[in-house]
Amino acid sequence: MRLKKRANPDAEVSMGPLIDCVFLLLIFFLVSTMYKKEIRDIDIIPPESDSAIKLPPDDEQIVLGIDETGRVFWQGQEISRTDLHSRLRSVAATSIDRRIRLDADHETPFELVVELLDVCQFRGLTNVGIRTYDDRYNR
Repeated sequence: MRLKKRANPDAEVSMGPLIDCVFLLLIFFLVSTMYKKEIRDIDIIPPESDSAIKLPPDDEQIVLGIDETGRVFWQGQEISRTDLHSRLRSVAATSIDRRIRLDADHETPFELVVELLDVCQFRGLTNVGIRTYDDRYNR
């Protein structure tokens, strides 16, 4: 039995579905990168420093804060000093080299800042930095 050859016109790729897929991928990546990041900063004015080093942002660092009245903050949420000790104990148990940033208002009494640094040192956390303000980076 002999089969007839069909006339095979040049194959064409339909551009409509391809463009739809590209736009859907574009929307997906735009939405996935625009997730709102958790605000971990507190409303303070950091102290000025002439020797500040600008570090790249790190989403893995822990942000401790203390305002001028002595209230302590963990990742932007106010906590008690007892909770601070227990949270730092659990951080030290899991990752001793975890980066910690201390945000203190320029009007915070120095002994309160030293108290937080002592708590970190007591737990063995030594990768602690203090956020400062340097006018050179704002020009």
